[in-house]
Amino acid sequence: MLLRQLIGRPFRLSKVNSPWKTSLSQFRFISEEAILHQSNAGEDDDVTNTGVMLKENKESMMYFDRITPFKTGKYDIRKRFASLFVDHSDKALKQKVLNLAQNKDAPLPLEIKSFKYIGRDGGAFVKFAVPPEMDTIEFNKQIMENVSDKYNDSILHYFIHTRCFPVKGTPWIEDLRRYPSPRIKLWFEGPPLTQENLYLLLRRYGVINDIIPPPTDSKDPFTLVIYRSIRAAITARHCVTGLRIGDTVVHIQYSPIVKATLIGNFITNHSRIAFPLIFALFATFAVLVFDPIRYFFVSEKITEKYSLEKNQAFQQLSKLFYSTRSRVSSVLSWPAKARSGTTHSFEGMSKELDRLSTEIKRWIDENVNSFIIIQGPRGSGKRHLVEEFVLKDRPNCLYIDCENVIKSRKDQQFLSSFAGELGYFPIFSWLNSVSSFVDLVVQGLTGQKSGLSESKETQVKNILALATTVIRDISLSNYRHTAHEQEEVHLKEEDYLQQNPQEKPVVVIDRFQASRKANDANAFVYRELAEWAANMVSMNIAHVIFITDDVGSLETLSKALPNTLFKRCLLTDASNASVHRLIEEQFSQDDRLVKYLQSEKDTLEKCLEPFGGRILDLQMFIRRMRSGESPEDALNGILTQSIEKLSQLFTGSGSSGYTAAQAWCIIKLLAQNDMVTYNDVASLPMLKTNTFATLQAMENSELITIIRERGLVKEIKPSKPLYHLAFQTMVQEPRIYNSLESDYLLDLIKFHRSRINQFEVELEKYSGIEDYKLFRERLTYLASKIDSSTRSISDCEKKLAQLQK
Repeated sequence: MLLRQLIGRPFRLSKVNSPWKTSLSQFRFISEEAILHQSNAGEDDDVTNTGVMLKENKESMMYFDRITPFKTGKYDIRKRFASLFVDHSDKALKQKVLNLAQNKDAPLPLEIKSFKYIGRDGGAFVKFAVPPEMDTIEFNKQIMENVSDKYNDSILHYFIHTRCFPVKGTPWIEDLRRYPSPRIKLWFEGPPLTQENLYLLLRRYGVINDIIPPPTDSKDPFTLVIYRSIRAAITARHCVTGLRIGDTVVHIQYSPIVKATLIGNFITNHSRIAFPLIFALFATFAVLVFDPIRYFFVSEKITEKYSLEKNQAFQQLSKLFYSTRSRVSSVLSWPAKARSGTTHSFEGMSKELDRLSTEIKRWIDENVNSFIIIQGPRGSGKRHLVEEFVLKDRPNCLYIDCENVIKSRKDQQFLSSFAGELGYFPIFSWLNSVSSFVDLVVQGLTGQKSGLSESKETQVKNILALATTVIRDISLSNYRHTAHEQEEVHLKEEDYLQQNPQEKPVVVIDRFQASRKANDANAFVYRELAEWAANMVSMNIAHVIFITDDVGSLETLSKALPNTLFKRCLLTDASNASVHRLIEEQFSQDDRLVKYLQSEKDTLEKCLEPFGGRILDLQMFIRRMRSGESPEDALNGILTQSIEKLSQLFTGSGSSGYTAAQAWCIIKLLAQNDMVTYNDVASLPMLKTNTFATLQAMENSELITIIRERGLVKEIKPSKPLYHLAFQTMVQEPRIYNSLESDYLLDLIKFHRSRINQFEVELEKYSGIEDYKLFRERLTYLASKIDSSTRSISDCEKKLAQLQK
C-alpha cells in the first residue's frame, strides 16, 4: 500500500493507515522530486514514464484545455475524425499554443521548456521560462489574458475556444483508461476541505452543479464535485490535483458515469456530436447519390454528347415540323412569325469579324495563358463573333451569361439560375431555407450549429469546384489513349495539354460587368467567376473568353490573375463600308425598303450618319423602317428615346458617383465637339475635384467613353455616336436647355457660395492680428478668390434671370 502511494502522488505519511505510521511519523512529506532523485538508476525519466513534470524557479507551468477534442469513452471517434482535418502533431500543437499565448501588440519572449500533450483529455501541459524582468504571477496573468483575447470578438468563444490556467499542484500525467466525465472525486491527505473551500478553489474552472460530501460513516471518504461541462472537470483535475493547502494535499480523479445504453446515452449526453453526426451521414449519402448525377449533367452541358440538336433524325423531324407548320399557317391564314432580323444583323461585318476571329483562334492555338478578353460597346457583335466565327464548329464549349444570373433577386432563383448556366442538376435550392431552420433548432438544443445550412457564396464555390473537375476530366479524356499511341507512356498531363490545345474546353463568360453591377446583392458572383477562370487557366485545363462592355471589369480580372498580360480584343464601331453593306443586305430582303436604296438613297444616308457604326442602334433603325416608318421618323423616334434615357441621369445620378450639374457640363461640352481632352474637362468648375473618378462613374453609366493611352485618360467622347446628336438636341431645345441650365446655375451658385464661406472662415482667423503686412499676400489671394466667386455668382444670377423670363 505504501509503495503504491509513493509511486503515485505526494502525500503525508502521518495520514496513511499503515503499521509504519508511528515509526515513520518524522517524515512529514515525500515529494515527486525526492522519489525521482532516489530512484534514478540511469533510466529515462521522461514525463511519459514517470507521470511527473516538475518546474524550477523562474518557470511557469500552464494547462491549455481543448486544443483538440477530448475522448469520453473507448468508442469516441471525435479525435480520429478531427485528425483528418487538423494536424495533431506536437510541432503543430506547440505552434498553436504559442499563437494563443502571444500578443501581437505587445509580444512576450515566450520559451517553451517542456510540452506534454494529453490526447485523451484534449489538452496540454506547457512549461514556460519566465522572463527575468517579470515575476511568475504577472507572467501567468499576461498569458491568460492573451488566450482569452483571441476569442473575445468571435462566435467561437461560445463553442470551441481554448482556455488557459496555471497548474497549482503537481499534476499526475497518466495515460490510464480513465476517461473524462463531468464528475470528479476528491480525497485529502490531511484535514478535509469544506464545501465553501472547494467552491472557492474549483469554481474558476467552470459552473459547478453540485458538491456532495461523503457520508459520515462511509468507508470510501471521497467528496464528489459535479461540473456542468466535462472540459471544466478536466481542467480542474489537472490544475488542482497535488495542490498542498496548509497541512492538506488534494487528490482528484474522474468519477465514471454508468451508462445504460451506448447509443441512447451517446445521443442524449453528447448531442453536440450526435446531431451533427446524424446530419453528416445524411449529407454524405446525398453526396454519394447526387454528385455523380450532377457530374453527368455538367459534362453533358459542355460536350452535348447526347444532345438531340446534333441528332440527324431529330433535325429531320424538326425541319418537317417547321415546314408543316408554315404550310398549315398559310392555308389557315395565321400570321407567320418573323424569323429574320437579328439573324443576319452582322452579315455586313463578316470581313471585319473574320479578321478578328482569326486572331482569337491563333491565341487559342498558341495555348499560352489563354485568358482572352473581348471588349467593346453594346451592339458591336462580341457574342456573334465568338459563337459564329471563333467557336462555331468547335466542340466542348460552355457559355455562361452573367446577366441571367445577376438579375435574380431571391437566393433560390439565383442559385437555380447559376446552376442552370453550368448545367448543374439537380440542385435543391429550397433545402437551404429548411436547413437554416433545422440549423437554428439544433443550435438551440445543442449550443452549436449542425453545419447543414450553407451561404450562397459557399454553394456557388461548390458548383464551380465540380465544374472544374468536369472540365479537367474532359480535357484529359484522350490523354492515356494518345500517350500510348505516341509511345510516350511517361508524357505528363501538363505536357499533353500544352501540345494539344484542341482538347481543352472553351469557357465563354458573357456580359461580365463587375464594375457596373458592383452594388448588386449578387455581385460577388463576378469575383467568383473571375477567380474560377483564372484558376483553370493557371491549371492549363481550359481556354477562357470574357465578353464585356464594362471597362471597370478589367480591374476585377487583373486581381484574379495578377502579373499576367491579358489577350485583349477590342471591338469598335463598324466602318462606313461595313454599315453600307449591312444596310444593303437588310434592305434588299424587303421589297418595301428597296426603294430607299434606289430613289431616296441620299435621305437614307443622311439619316444613317448619326448612328455611326453602332450596330445595335442600326438594328433598331432597320426594325422601325420595316414597321413602316420613314428614315426621318425612325431617326427622330430613336433620338427621342435616347434623350429620355439621358434625362434619367438628372433624376437619379446622386448615387452614381456624379451630380446632375456635372453631367450637364459634359453634355454641353460634347455638344460642341465630337471629342474633348481631359484638360478641357478638368478646367470646368464643377469637375476640378475628383475629375477621374467622376469620369469613370459617367462611363459606367454609359454616358461617355474614355479613350486611354498607356493607362492615362487621353480623350472623352459620347458613349455612342447617336449621343452626339442627342447632346446637340438637348442643348438646342429651349425647354430642355432652360430647365437643365437653371438647375446647373443654381448648383454653381451653391458651389461658389460654399467657397466664399470657406474663404471667409479663414479670413476671420486674421481679425485679431495688428500687423497685416506679414499676411498681405495670403489676404490678397483670399480677397481675389472671394471677388472671383462673387462675380461668378452675379453672372449666374443674371443668366438665371434671363432663363426664367
